[in-house]
Amino acid sequence: MKTTPPPGKLTSLRIHAPRVERSAEVDLYLKRARLAADEERFDVARVFCEKARSIEPESLDVLFTLAQICEIGYSDGDTAIALYQKIIAKAGYDGANPFCAAAREALAGLATSPRAD
Repeated sequence: MKTTPPPGKLTSLRIHAPRVERSAEVDLYLKRARLAADEERFDVARVFCEKARSIEPESLDVLFTLAQICEIGYSDGDTAIALYQKIIAKAGYDGANPFCAAAREALAGLATSPRAD
């Protein structure tokens, strides 16, 4: 037997917590992703990165962290290369941008490393 509560009864049970700012939420997800990666829990790290990416899909920090997780944790060079290239393009090919410079360096490392094909 299914019972329904009287209208308006459950509205008083809702918690009205203030919403965390988007950038603070992204920072929290990235912090958790990095902690998980440090513990070699790359599946968890990737989930947190994807959550951050769903909030700020154009964030160079998010894209770079995800690329590193793909490269180091999953040995998925193709995905990492695509992400590094996206970072470089989004940074406007500006070598002074730290994410662009790091992505170029990572690409150079991938280009010189032997592939396990």
